[in-house]
Amino acid sequence: MAVRIVENCCSPLFLDFVRHQVEQSDRWNFKYPMNTPFDEKHAKLEIIGGQGAPDQRLAGIAMSLMIQIYEKASDIITPNVMFCGVSIKDKHREDNLHQDHVNDPESMKLIKVLGILNTDWQDSWGGGFEHGGEVYPVRPTDFIIFDSKVHHRAADILVDKKRIAIDFTLEKVVQ
Repeated sequence: MAVRIVENCCSPLFLDFVRHQVEQSDRWNFKYPMNTPFDEKHAKLEIIGGQGAPDQRLAGIAMSLMIQIYEKASDIITPNVMFCGVSIKDKHREDNLHQDHVNDPESMKLIKVLGILNTDWQDSWGGGFEHGGEVYPVRPTDFIIFDSKVHHRAADILVDKKRIAIDFTLEKVVQ
């Protein structure tokens, strides 16, 4: 599957609202990436499908965003969210090149959707999305749909500003 960028999925005001809500959460953790030393981990907020009881308010907000993305990409995704999380990265932490769901059975057709919550993010600040060796810009209100079994990572961030990204794991529409 080729990477697909879905443009203008939601309003910047809605992204600001989502960002504010996740920034206020007290459920952030440093579990990811799994099986790595603590110095290599980054902050992550599990919203849907993580361990522990979900924050129903944040889950509802995340689903509101997903429905807006689904409206623009219903030919390739379903709104059946298996996992949703938010991560924070900056120039002081190089992201790890990794694959997700490599041990899942082939019958599980999963797909990832990724976008940033920073409505003021500029391309010149870095932090694009690297997938299969190619870097794609990550722009406010746009979301990237990709196969997470292909090596991917956040490209280097060049500024001190924190880049806050939300990602969803979904069932892929079988064509």
